[in-house]
Amino acid sequence: MPEPLRTAPAKLYGRRNWIFIPTIAMTATLQPTVAEATGASSLDITNIAFDDGAPNPTQETELVSMKRRFGDTKVYQGIGETSYQGGDITYAFDPQGAAASDPVKLWEKWLNSSGTVTGYLADRMNIQKATAIAAGQFLAGVYPAEIGPSLPGAAGEGATAEGSATCRWAITGEPKFKVVVLA
Repeated sequence: MPEPLRTAPAKLYGRRNWIFIPTIAMTATLQPTVAEATGASSLDITNIAFDDGAPNPTQETELVSMKRRFGDTKVYQGIGETSYQGGDITYAFDPQGAAASDPVKLWEKWLNSSGTVTGYLADRMNIQKATAIAAGQFLAGVYPAEIGPSLPGAAGEGATAEGSATCRWAITGEPKFKVVVLA
């Protein structure tokens, strides 16, 4: 028998981006183009979101017990519903920041009179975070998202405290994984 396969780790320290993309034309496959992922309406939130407040989607798959038949003496499990959850995003925000300046870009992008903004959150892994998005790169996940209103606050305590805002986000459709970026 040959040696068991052992893959090299896909190290993520300094090699991960979260990008908000308002519109993706290929909605069936959630494949953004380079122009959609890098356009003026998109925003890489990697250096805006706090480490402990970055998007952290989760998946929960239910295990169900199969219906027992009259003569069964054993009951087995099956896979039930799968649900995807968003959560909270906490990001840097300066309430004194000038309009359209870096300290308020995310706040302004997600500020909406209806209270929510829709778009997509894309997770790019294992590429240096300062590397531009290019066709042929893969996104680990693309999540259809609805982002709720932000609440100003503070992140950290004492000498580490800084202005922040927190919002909730929901996954509103089926996410896609290992999605290639189109030209």
